[in-house]
Amino acid sequence: MKSTYLVIVSIAITTVHAQSLLEATAPYPQLSDFNGLLSAFPDVATNLLTNVTSILNRQTILVPSNDAFENYRRQMGSNISSLPSSDIGDILNYHTLQGGLSSPDIEQPGGLISSTALADPKYANREVLNNGGQPPQVVYLSSSDTSAGAKIKVRQVNALNSFTVGSGAGSEIELEQTPGNWSGGLFYVVNGFLTLPMNQTITMTARNLTSFVLGLNRTNVTEGTNAAKGLTCVCPNNEAFASMGDLANSNGNLTDGLGSLLATVTRHGLTGSYYTTNFTDGDLIQSQNGYPILVTRKNGSIFLNDAQLVGTNFIANTGCVHALDRIMGFLNTTTNITTPANASIYRDVANIPTPTPLFTPSTESGGAIPTTNATGDILLPPSTASSTSPAAGPQTGSVTGAGAPKASATGASDAPTLLSQHLGLLISFSLILVTAVLLTVI
Repeated sequence: MKSTYLVIVSIAITTVHAQSLLEATAPYPQLSDFNGLLSAFPDVATNLLTNVTSILNRQTILVPSNDAFENYRRQMGSNISSLPSSDIGDILNYHTLQGGLSSPDIEQPGGLISSTALADPKYANREVLNNGGQPPQVVYLSSSDTSAGAKIKVRQVNALNSFTVGSGAGSEIELEQTPGNWSGGLFYVVNGFLTLPMNQTITMTARNLTSFVLGLNRTNVTEGTNAAKGLTCVCPNNEAFASMGDLANSNGNLTDGLGSLLATVTRHGLTGSYYTTNFTDGDLIQSQNGYPILVTRKNGSIFLNDAQLVGTNFIANTGCVHALDRIMGFLNTTTNITTPANASIYRDVANIPTPTPLFTPSTESGGAIPTTNATGDILLPPSTASSTSPAAGPQTGSVTGAGAPKASATGASDAPTLLSQHLGLLISFSLILVTAVLLTVI
């Protein structure tokens, strides 16, 4: 009877035995190339090769399939394992998301911005936090088709009901919905490698926003744009810039007045990392040259003043890039703006008053990237983020560098996942003890 008890306990301990990511993915033939990569670079994959005993710092790993490795070989002409170990480390860190993200977490309407473990300043050089630290880079997870615009609609990628993960330059890969478990959290199979974020103008060029890039070059602000930490550029697309005639050409008005090219491109820069998840209906944002921008959400679309977002969440190393269908008009601030519905927009630059600050400039050194839970993991969508009165404007996001409105830090998003895991462990051990007691009695 005693030996039977020991056998049961031994089997139970083996069943709940924690597995490293390498051990957890080993049974899947379609992940053999990923396992080989981890084994070939143990120095940069240490956390994935060992068991994780703490449940407080859970992570979600995006595991590229063998098809992802083959696609990389075809596109680049070499194996990904030929990269320097530092680059492999950056790639693995970018595939490491903070928090244990369950399928319901990813299914949030409007998508989810999640922090990663990528902290190399070459790829993650956004805001400086109040404590002097540097926030890690992010990815955008969604089950909606936002690659062509900000209008939300359900996306069925294939029979597996995959989700998309947006990374550098707005590139997307697909993620299978059902996660696997390992000692450090969860893992999902993806069909490609995330793209490491590059600077603002490379990101714009990759999304064919070349007229805006030309405008930055013509006004000699390209270097400053790429160097600015925590910058969101909302770029009118090429068709919109065509309406400006020769403004971007050598004979255009480059610097004279509000209608100049310099004033136009500067008015389309926002200080802070603004993603679609923290554009809140009715918020007022201040542009880099001090003009107010009203956020309106209507019928699944997002508008900044009168311009609609038609390309969204293109991740850059210093922030984010979005595409607009037109050059933004000027918001009429002489009327009482209580809701987006009663706002009026000037299209003509004549007689536009000198802008006044929407709110007192902050003296803080950053903090533009919102976080949600205690470990600074996930950015909540607008429905769960803390909002600010449109009349007062966001508490942060001023031209002095405070950034975007912060989401709630209550930890509500990750708490159900951790609670269910704790309950699961308690139930498992309770069943073991009950079984042992019954056998002892018998």
